[in-house]
Amino acid sequence: MAKSVSITVHPSDLSGEYLTVSDAMKQVLDMIGALEGIEAGDSSERQIIWRLTEAHTNSPPFTVTAEAFSRDPQISVSLEADRVTHLYAVAISTVLAGTRPDWLESEPGKLLKRALKRNLDGVGHTDIVIEGEPALIIVPTSARIGIEALADLDPVEDAQRTEYGTVECQVIGLTRYYSSPAIIVIERLSREKVVCVLTAELAAEVGPEHQWSEAWEGRQLRIGGKLTYGSDGKLKRINASFHEPVVWADIPVVALKGLDITAGRTVQEHLDEFWGERFG
Repeated sequence: MAKSVSITVHPSDLSGEYLTVSDAMKQVLDMIGALEGIEAGDSSERQIIWRLTEAHTNSPPFTVTAEAFSRDPQISVSLEADRVTHLYAVAISTVLAGTRPDWLESEPGKLLKRALKRNLDGVGHTDIVIEGEPALIIVPTSARIGIEALADLDPVEDAQRTEYGTVECQVIGLTRYYSSPAIIVIERLSREKVVCVLTAELAAEVGPEHQWSEAWEGRQLRIGGKLTYGSDGKLKRINASFHEPVVWADIPVVALKGLDITAGRTVQEHLDEFWGERFG
């Protein structure tokens, strides 16, 4: 039997007896969109198609049931559906408790945040029933907590900037970014937590995932690849293409005192030449 997810949307006490069509449909679309996004950000990478198997209004709530079907009829998505729905349940329950999972930083989080905001307006509460998981209920009180937990997510229209370069960081944990292996790092300069997505080739260098803790955690690394920044200027994500360990060496102060980096020039002469003032 296919894995199922049911979403029931109730009107708020202040909006009248019935939901508006817009509120009902958008709430379901955002909640299902978050579910799809948790599997993979790129729709072409998703194995699952969530098909509508039931929809009804038992006045006044509006209920939709979706079931997981495989894009390729010859391939079972049972295990993938179990994984994705479990992550979905964990994401929602964690956010409603006031914490954002480190891996929930892109489109799924934005869609969930939008649904939570709707729970403070035309929607009274939203029930999510996932086969094999505890039922989840979003009410205005928990919606406010969830919105606060997602406060640092970029708005959907927020501009991002991409650069290619390297950062130094310390590995503090392991996660997954959609369906890709990833590590959580503390960037050296900002001391901010950042998700670093690994290519399949880079992950293969380390070996099976059950060995990652031993291989990665606590390491000081220099990581290079695509660096994605938000409009606030903070580093949001690293798509790593290479890494190398940062090797520290103990050098006595007396050895540093003996270095001649100005080639006999005074400090002012050295700075003038460095900044080009000697050339006009």
